[in-house]
Amino acid sequence: MKPPILSVVIVTYNNEDSIVPCLSSLPWRTLPMEVWLVDNQSTDRIREHVEAFCRAFPERTVHRLWNRTNVGFAVGVNQGLARSRGHFLLLLGSDTRVLPGSLERMVGFLEGHPEVGVVAPQLLDPKGRVQVSCRRFPTYADAFLELSGLSRVFPGIVLPRWKMGDFDHFTSRAVDQVEGSCLMTHRRALEAVGPMDERFSMFFNDVDWCRRFWEKGWKVVFYPEARVEHQGGGSVYPHRLPMIWKSHQGFYRYFQKYAASFWQRAFHPFLGLLLVLTAAYRSLLLFFNIDRRKDDGKGHSRKGLEVRR
Repeated sequence: MKPPILSVVIVTYNNEDSIVPCLSSLPWRTLPMEVWLVDNQSTDRIREHVEAFCRAFPERTVHRLWNRTNVGFAVGVNQGLARSRGHFLLLLGSDTRVLPGSLERMVGFLEGHPEVGVVAPQLLDPKGRVQVSCRRFPTYADAFLELSGLSRVFPGIVLPRWKMGDFDHFTSRAVDQVEGSCLMTHRRALEAVGPMDERFSMFFNDVDWCRRFWEKGWKVVFYPEARVEHQGGGSVYPHRLPMIWKSHQGFYRYFQKYAASFWQRAFHPFLGLLLVLTAAYRSLLLFFNIDRRKDDGKGHSRKGLEVRR
């Protein structure tokens, strides 16, 4: 059997409302593809919805892997990647909807730019507003400004450089990292870089992965000619308390992995203390039902003490 051009890996967890629109938005008629859907022990009716979709469209290849435990996002992605056969590989969030022509353009971009290892589209919220999806790799200075609260005490004056507040997300360019909600790579780059680091079970796995692509000589490119609607938070917000601690854990592990000097390693106890304090503070806000998330009117969600990426 001829292998598909594109393998799509989708990791799900209680996404019964969004999974069928996500699968239906894929360009089944224009790209030979397969989907590897990896479910992390969902407790809703997602399995029924997926099986109904597969019965309605038997010509569409959707491989289903129903994990008996929640193995985490990175492990789920790697399960799909290990089984995939396509030359191009797409990581796609289950809370997304691909806009027409986008995946075809991303495949064409990778074909025309052999130096690129990862390409990512412009993300839009359900109202059509651009979402922030690109960042620089965080530095220790960024960590201090973010976790000390200085970036909120002096907004517009003190801004962590890693958040790329200077980028409008309308121009194609190479960037340090892109969000893992939708990114495409190809087989040769994947074989050079390897799968996701499973130590980052939920957060910072995409940051680490992008960094490893760069270290192996592959560019990471933001490509707004392709667009994907992204709802965001479907699997995270119902479990926000443990996710707060997991996001801070991922932040710490990222700095721990890439500490290069004695002084960076010496900073880790202080960094760990700041992370525990900020995670505890956010947990208290959640406990007392104080939601610090604000919308700036441009589709950008401003989250208090956000260290997810």
